[in-house]
Amino acid sequence: MRVAVLPGTPDAAPAVALLDAYAAKHRARLMLVAAHGEHAARQLEEGRIDALVGHFAKASPWMTDISLSKAVGRREPDDSRQPVLRIARRNGENALILATDRAIAAMAQ
Repeated sequence: MRVAVLPGTPDAAPAVALLDAYAAKHRARLMLVAAHGEHAARQLEEGRIDALVGHFAKASPWMTDISLSKAVGRREPDDSRQPVLRIARRNGENALILATDRAIAAMAQ
């Protein structure tokens, strides 16, 4: 499972751990790959990476092209323009989207 963490995301550990657990459950290995800025979103859209970890606002302009998780490890901010740690997934990867959304919800309890 190829995962990129955007530079400047020092708090990525909980999201990466969640994705690592998902990979292990499916007998896969998590592999961190380098990706930056707009190129990272493009790599996700094109299927060259499976998930992208970084700070995204709920009202992100990428929202129509990718599926953003809820905030990881914290409450959803009141301001939809405030970036928080999220996992971006490729639209159509429903098993990954559902599993990570459930894991994030379980973390919040």
